[in-house]
Amino acid sequence: MNNPFVTNGYVSPKYFCDREKETAKIVSLLTNENNIALISPRRIGKTDLLRHCFQQPEIKEKYHTFIIDIYATSSVRDFVNVFGKAITNPSATLDEIFSYLNHADRPCLVAIDEFQQITKYADDANIEAALRTHIQRCPNAHFVFSGSHRHLMGAMFTSPARPFYQSVTLINLAPISLEKYTEFCCRHFTQEGKELLPEVVINLYKRFEGITSYMQKVMNILFTMTPEGGRCLPEMTDIAIKDILDLSSDTYETLLYQMPEKQRAVFQAIAAEGKAEAISGGNFVRKYRLISASSVSSAAKGLLEKDFITFDKGIYQVYDQFFLLWLRYKEGGLL
Repeated sequence: MNNPFVTNGYVSPKYFCDREKETAKIVSLLTNENNIALISPRRIGKTDLLRHCFQQPEIKEKYHTFIIDIYATSSVRDFVNVFGKAITNPSATLDEIFSYLNHADRPCLVAIDEFQQITKYADDANIEAALRTHIQRCPNAHFVFSGSHRHLMGAMFTSPARPFYQSVTLINLAPISLEKYTEFCCRHFTQEGKELLPEVVINLYKRFEGITSYMQKVMNILFTMTPEGGRCLPEMTDIAIKDILDLSSDTYETLLYQMPEKQRAVFQAIAAEGKAEAISGGNFVRKYRLISASSVSSAAKGLLEKDFITFDKGIYQVYDQFFLLWLRYKEGGLL
């Protein structure tokens, strides 16, 4: 690799940071016939962790593995097509897919990414029950249900009224530790004859709250900016981030323009607040001169459905942190 800070998926253990305990836990659970629900916000690195686990010798040499991303699906038909394409072919039925898995010459491990998407399908309210039944009748395959919407995933696997209740081991994935990520970054700089001051990583980690995707993109540019024999300094971070924002400016401008007016106003208000609470309350509505509490609630629902914002533990935030920085930078704020 020309640049050790990979931004487009899993490459190899050399460029994968830590997750030693999580890897060992997931591998142990899967090789002992357990199903898993892996939950964390997006961009933390769930999918790369699963690819890393599936590359471990005890899995790679003994199992067939599949990772299926259903984020873009909007119906059971879409789901079955994506699932079938990964396992057999796009025209397969659920019965045929699970029959193939059950009769494969090796045990199978199937990771379904963004699994909470199945709760949004309008064409079949019984998809959870159907999948649960198929899985129970397929002892040759075990599953990882990976999801980024904590409340949707939690409801599926912890509610006694739902088909998947108590059918998995729940794992909540936290960000990589600051210590491990700092060591990872500094080591790769040193191996390429460059120096990285630990303060650079510390500041970056705090700024993006340990979210791997954002940190990796900035570190990728910082590595490029630092010549062999050179030193990466804290003041270079803003230059790297500005470079990312400049490249994405047209995209963000278009996304903002395409939002309905009421959604755009609420989106910008949440961005200005940073971490917004009680957004339909009078104080928030007056502070940002919004129309009414009901219009804010309606707009927030639309923004959540499109993943422009997130909602967790009573707090609304802009989902894309680079989008958030671009908005502030556009308004003349500091990075």
